[in-house]
Amino acid sequence: MYITIGTGVGAGIISNGKLLHGMLHPEGGHLLLSRHPKDSFEGACPYHKNCLEGMAAGPAIEARWGMKGAQLADRKEVWELEAYYIAQALVDYIMVLSPQRIILGGGVMHQEHLIPLVREEVTRQLGGYIKTKELEDMEHYIVLPSLNDNQGIMGALKLAVDEYQLEKIG
Repeated sequence: MYITIGTGVGAGIISNGKLLHGMLHPEGGHLLLSRHPKDSFEGACPYHKNCLEGMAAGPAIEARWGMKGAQLADRKEVWELEAYYIAQALVDYIMVLSPQRIILGGGVMHQEHLIPLVREEVTRQLGGYIKTKELEDMEHYIVLPSLNDNQGIMGALKLAVDEYQLEKIG
């Protein structure tokens, strides 16, 4: 599973080598979340307020704190709250989709000190409910992209190649 958290939130799931696609593209950023007990921020999503995108995407960070995430790099409370919301969504994805690996990309994840906080919070929120070899090795289960921010274009190229090969066969 790949999740990009930036100006919005996008999600893609690969299952059996193919992109998961139902009635329309997955709206993984609009998973509804419970607010942190100490968070009074309404949420930035015009549709749901308290969805992942409304609570943790770049515009939500700026609306909540009055500055862009890059300007808040040294504010621990910002990233602990981000980790709380991102982890909550990841736990839901884990429960429903049981992904073998989760890749977190996008501009928000450029704050690389966030990834260990997310891993810790996922472990805390799972509460030991699921025990698998993947979850025992969080450093290799929840990871940052390895394509130097080119994952979008690489994914698009892969889809184009797959479509071309289908046309060639048919």
